[in-house]
Amino acid sequence: MSCTLTREDVTSCNKNADCRTAFGAGLVCGASGLCERAPPSPRCTTTFPPDLLTRPKNYEGVITIGALMDRSVETQRGREDAIRLATTQVNEERGLDGRPFGIVFCDVAENSQYDSLKRADAAVASARYLADVLGVPAIVGPSASGDTIAVFDAIKEQGVLVISPAASSPALTGHDVATATDQDPGLLWRTATPDTVQGAAIARHLTTSFPTATNVVVVNEKGAYGTALADVFTAAFQKDGRTVRAIPYETASQRDAAIVDAASTKPPFVLFFSSQTADAVAFLNAATSLASYENISFFLTDSAANPDLLSGAAGAASLFPRVVGSRPAVPEGPTFELFKTSYNAAFKKDPGALAFVPHTYDATWLVFYGAAWSLRQEKAVTGIGIARGLRKLSAPGAAEIPITPANWTKVADALGAGTPVNVTGASGKLDYDPVTEETTGAIDIWKISADGKAIESSTTIDPR
Repeated sequence: MSCTLTREDVTSCNKNADCRTAFGAGLVCGASGLCERAPPSPRCTTTFPPDLLTRPKNYEGVITIGALMDRSVETQRGREDAIRLATTQVNEERGLDGRPFGIVFCDVAENSQYDSLKRADAAVASARYLADVLGVPAIVGPSASGDTIAVFDAIKEQGVLVISPAASSPALTGHDVATATDQDPGLLWRTATPDTVQGAAIARHLTTSFPTATNVVVVNEKGAYGTALADVFTAAFQKDGRTVRAIPYETASQRDAAIVDAASTKPPFVLFFSSQTADAVAFLNAATSLASYENISFFLTDSAANPDLLSGAAGAASLFPRVVGSRPAVPEGPTFELFKTSYNAAFKKDPGALAFVPHTYDATWLVFYGAAWSLRQEKAVTGIGIARGLRKLSAPGAAEIPITPANWTKVADALGAGTPVNVTGASGKLDYDPVTEETTGAIDIWKISADGKAIESSTTIDPR
């Protein structure tokens, strides 16, 4: 009797990508040099389809995309629903060459049930999980400008495309590449109009609608959103003898002190620029208790244009008639109306009442289009391939193709053949500049309805 001993050769891994290539998503390279299954991130357990990560064999060839939203904010929960809708629709059209799309949603809210991380840190940690453990080629979100920059900087070396539906700070322009080309596109994109447009629109509104308001105060959150918007507004407004006094803040205590200070000179307007709805709520709730604000009007921005402001500041409802603000124009036209109908049917909500929800729907479809270019032109779905595809969606002079499920095959086939197209979205035109990779759009001036229950557009300023 004899026996034969057989030795099994084991190849050590050097990085997580080695394990994903060999065994699929969710495997990481352990300290021993062997691949092991990574523990799930508690922030990233929600998926679409719901069993995407728990039953991966049901989704052979799935193209998984990440999403980063703050689930403590109603508008951002609405943005997650827009991603679900787009993904449902593209999969009903048989996905990309028979491969379905899947989404891993990560909650970036400050929530002790997850951990002790602040929102920006939670966004970065979640993005690293999506990029390094799951190997997603693209991420939709986050929403805040500062968070978006932090996420991009954390994962840019991994070639993941980041597309924000709501980050509007001018600081994003050129943050990736100064001059983008078809060969070397940027990996940082957005469907939101930059605040170079919003800041100028705010100044234009005040100077034309309130010509006697020549000295105003700006209270702004320090950072990519608040500081940049304050700078743009100041440059546009501070002409012909008009003045701006800016009071920046970083912490809640500094914010509260700035609110008190802002009213001390009795300006006709105090403008409040923050990326966080909670800060705008705190501003109104504080102002209603201060006699110094008795004759002052208030100007807020897009982050405040949502139901959370109305519910959170219900105790300050007496101030609502003096509150106005700015936000990207509420879309209109057949592409938006079809999206609105589908969204309302699925979620029983009006997407026009939730800021940047149409922009999120468009951002998700743009990733799908980019993936079609990447797979069919470059034989793999990668972040850089998706970015090259995005540069083919604003063909000058080409007939507009609405972003609808029925047009998925038409757009994907054109891109697969190397033919640029000109898509228009639920949020409006998406005419990306080939150098800056930025789009533009109209700005709405909004007010609070007489009953205090809704945000209403009062006028539209279109820079185009």
